[in-house]
Amino acid sequence: MLTNYVYKIRPNISQSNKMDNWLDMLRSTYNWSLADRIAQYNQQFIQGDYCDIRTKAEACPLTCFVSKNGASGEPWKDAKTDKDGKLKNPRRSAGDIQITALPYLKKARPWFAEIDSTVLQQNVKRLDTAYKNFFEGRGFPKFKNRSNFTSFTYQMGVKVQGNKIYLPKLGWMRFFNSRLIPTGFTIKAATLRKRVRFVVS
Repeated sequence: MLTNYVYKIRPNISQSNKMDNWLDMLRSTYNWSLADRIAQYNQQFIQGDYCDIRTKAEACPLTCFVSKNGASGEPWKDAKTDKDGKLKNPRRSAGDIQITALPYLKKARPWFAEIDSTVLQQNVKRLDTAYKNFFEGRGFPKFKNRSNFTSFTYQMGVKVQGNKIYLPKLGWMRFFNSRLIPTGFTIKAATLRKRVRFVVS
């Protein structure tokens, strides 16, 4: 059974400033990833699908971008062949491709290494969710500004001891333990949301 609790956290000034910086960097990454997907989708209408020489499989700009600066990186890296020599799972999703490119982002812009890797990955998955909602009939993903990009998510590494919570790369901080987590429950994810102050859920 999955359940969600919301708590107010009490970061110190250094932690609060760091989280504000993370939000700015994550927002720029989200917007860049969205712009990259839109550009590659538009390119497909110009170039169309084509045959990849190495794999002899159908490809398209979204999964095989020609520029090293594109988010797609190496789209065929994880492709494998079955016992008959046919290509299995020839395409990776745009999200998988952009997640694979995150180490290159950290190398090109070392300040992104300050952000926990699972937080960066969840940021790309957030865009995947926006696209999924679009294909289910909701609006097309929009570029974010400071007023509508106010949260980020940890997928692992979060610990709780009494009224203290540990968040990777941020450290221990106090929180208002207004509701006890039931015995036997495990923390699967933690989303930090900035309202007037940061809260964790």
